[in-house]
Amino acid sequence: MAGLSAVAALDLWEAAERLPAVERSLVLAAAAGPPAGADELARLPLGRRDALLLRLRDAPAGHALEATAACPACGEHAEFSVDVDALLSRERQSQPPAPVEEGGFVVVWRAPDSRDVAAAAEAAAGDAAAAERVLLARCVESARGPYGEVEGPELPAAVRDALARAMAEADPLAEVLVDLVCPACETPFVADLDIGAFVWAALSARAGRLMREVDVLARAYGWTEAEALALGDGRRAAYLELAREGGP
Repeated sequence: MAGLSAVAALDLWEAAERLPAVERSLVLAAAAGPPAGADELARLPLGRRDALLLRLRDAPAGHALEATAACPACGEHAEFSVDVDALLSRERQSQPPAPVEEGGFVVVWRAPDSRDVAAAAEAAAGDAAAAERVLLARCVESARGPYGEVEGPELPAAVRDALARAMAEADPLAEVLVDLVCPACETPFVADLDIGAFVWAALSARAGRLMREVDVLARAYGWTEAEALALGDGRRAAYLELAREGGP
């Protein structure tokens, strides 16, 4: 979040704090720029939206995202890291959707966007199969099989699998899967890195730190929030050190 001033970081945190996850990610993507309308951002393929989120985090070259995932067997958290540059290179490899031909079926489709994910989450309530049906209903534009037109959710399993692979290849940043081994029980499992949740956690941590700093400076010097945040990071840190030592 180094690209955001202290004031901008707190304003963005406040604007997004009470929003559902998908809407929150869109607000963060809007802050990453370039300027775009809400509907335009909502129509972006998920990988392009998440690339904006990664750029908002303003990680330096070669930087790795540090994250944890809970082991499905014992609940222990496994730590892992993913290189930011490698993630952004995935987005640069995205390509326009091409019709899927499998088992006598021809499927014309588009990449899922934020609206599709929100609809699937609302309708499915944690049911992965139900979420898949919603996404198929929304993202399959047409499907024709040996006996005529077919609705997306009614496609055979082999065709759905081929379509899922095509979606992943066309928008490779949309789903980031990491192979892990639990450090406690040694169970291998796959973690799904939620880039929107990760960037939000980083912003929330910075906002919390800034509010604690304002609280310390207000108690020590009687400064308002605006006065405390107007200081550069270095000068604010120096005053915080003085305040913790008991004053100048």
